[in-house]
Amino acid sequence: MPRELADAPAEAAVGFIAEDPNSAQLPAQDDATRKGPDAGNQEAPQVARQVIYSAGLRIVVVSTAAAQASVKEIAEDCGGWMGESDARSITIRVPAAKFDMALERIALLGEVVDRNVRAQDVTEQMLELDIRLENAKRMRERLLAHLEKSTKMEDTLRIEAELGRVTLEIESIEGKLRLLRSQVAMSTIRVDLNRPQPSAREDGGNLPFQWVTRLGDGLVAGSVEARPRKPGIFSNGLRFVPPPQCVRYFSTDELVEAMSADGVRIKLQRVENFDKGALEFWSKLARTSLVQTRSLAVAEERNLGGDRSLLFGRREVAGELNCYMLVLTRTRDELFAFEAWGPEASFTPLAQALEKSALSLKP
Repeated sequence: MPRELADAPAEAAVGFIAEDPNSAQLPAQDDATRKGPDAGNQEAPQVARQVIYSAGLRIVVVSTAAAQASVKEIAEDCGGWMGESDARSITIRVPAAKFDMALERIALLGEVVDRNVRAQDVTEQMLELDIRLENAKRMRERLLAHLEKSTKMEDTLRIEAELGRVTLEIESIEGKLRLLRSQVAMSTIRVDLNRPQPSAREDGGNLPFQWVTRLGDGLVAGSVEARPRKPGIFSNGLRFVPPPQCVRYFSTDELVEAMSADGVRIKLQRVENFDKGALEFWSKLARTSLVQTRSLAVAEERNLGGDRSLLFGRREVAGELNCYMLVLTRTRDELFAFEAWGPEASFTPLAQALEKSALSLKP
């Protein structure tokens, strides 16, 4: 054993091994601090809070590609960058000082259907890591001093092994602190675009009105009747006048479908008005379902009078912009849902004729 260690008290001789660099003891206060005449009146120094901000937004937009480009541009304008992206989501990092501003700008890109903001205070965690780091560095300094004075191979190897352990501990703590400081300085925002709610299943979840959950089927999945069918001789089919450019190809007492030659489709169905529900109830329910399960970006809503309402929206389907119109007509006992959809280039010239066709319905 080196002379320095042999001459030292037993506690000091093993101190460089026994001291735990992970211990987070605060430095002892000096006498002036403990016994000063104004000690009771002194305020504790204010510690700057270290907070990690993050957010998740689910937004319905017309075009996911255009919205992703806009989110990336917002991040860069704020001094941040894009972290990662896929077909329906994008994650960005922005300076914490620009966090709220970035959220406000992103929310303007479409209709926000879900928003989750989180603030995680890591002040105590970082203070503890700082203390552990300082203790570990002091331990390393003492070990290095002992290593320089060591004359026996056995002691040298033992000190070097402990030095390696303490060095690894320092690197680990420094890595954790770098990560936390980075997360505090740069906030994370994840934006999901036109992604249905996790609870929205194909059967409409817990919604008891199946006709509402089927709204927009044709727009998203192309769900239409496969074979033409004419109404029977004694049929009390739905009475309405399709636009001249459209032909009725399927008709029953409860459902009529029509189409134009350039891809515009019409679907009119009759359902029971449960509990004589108000038009406002059905309109709101239909809108919620279309936005949350069909990712329809609603552009217009109107009351047409006579217990009729209109909803118009857009969404991208297979890279092509499509339009969608829903006109609900209510009577005391029945509801009539007039849907029309198709590529924007074909739908737009027919928009007025389609609305007129919906109003021609005779309940």
